[in-house]
Amino acid sequence: MIFFLIVVKRLPECLVQRIRQQSVSLNSSLDYYCNWLPSSGPEKILFLSPREADPPQEWIHQMTELLSFSIAQYLVSDLSPLLLEDYLRFRFSDLPRKERGEIAALVRSKHRLCGTGFQERIRQRLREYLLHEDRYLNIEGFVPFRLPDYREELYSLMEEVVEDFLSEKEYREFVRLLKYFLELQEPKIETVHLAIDGRGDFQITDQWFQKVDPKEWEEFDLDYLAGDGDYEDVLASMLVTVAPRQIILHQNVLHRYPRVADTLRRIFDRRLHFCHNCSYCRLDVFHHLITGDKS
Repeated sequence: MIFFLIVVKRLPECLVQRIRQQSVSLNSSLDYYCNWLPSSGPEKILFLSPREADPPQEWIHQMTELLSFSIAQYLVSDLSPLLLEDYLRFRFSDLPRKERGEIAALVRSKHRLCGTGFQERIRQRLREYLLHEDRYLNIEGFVPFRLPDYREELYSLMEEVVEDFLSEKEYREFVRLLKYFLELQEPKIETVHLAIDGRGDFQITDQWFQKVDPKEWEEFDLDYLAGDGDYEDVLASMLVTVAPRQIILHQNVLHRYPRVADTLRRIFDRRLHFCHNCSYCRLDVFHHLITGDKS
């Protein structure tokens, strides 16, 4: 007797729906029984067999194609989000439940964007297994033993999303604290212009476009900002300390350091103003600040 047995533990109705949808999509004339067998455990066993007593030779090949497509779709779209949540609970159990929920939503969204490539690879392995090895398939057992690389990619995706989430959380807390400190500061200067000079270094000038040395305010080293350091931390902390009544952010900062611009916008809110190709930018004043050229 010819038949396929598919063992599924979670979302069995989704698997059956995938099989039916794929059968319609392929415009298949494949005639088969599809029933659930009794099971003593939490798993459900799907039984598929030809309706004919003596089916044509190609029936097995056609059913293999149908199942490999359908199970690959089920695994990527339905089961994988649950596998990711399993890993999230196990690997990051110390995170609050609310944060784990936010991370799960983020990783589901990211997984949907890259799932197509995974699906084709999985379909091919399912096809080889069902056609040449066995017509009994335990789906959740197939993943760790036959798709270990896919499982590792899922875990790597989760690690990446968690890292980004925690970095963003730390960034928001940093901004919140600086906003709080800003409210406590008395302004030490009326206006600060922030721009990038010809070497790519940050330049700070006052309302008359005279170069300002941050060391006059606090023990900050502007030279630190010339490298690849954490611009947001040092620059934002320095500006919060002097609490200017307004900051003019010039065009070359927006283009070169959009993250810095966004950080300052979040902290200084209405105190921050964006230059719209002002006359000083057109004259390239900040380039001349390096050499002291006033021409």
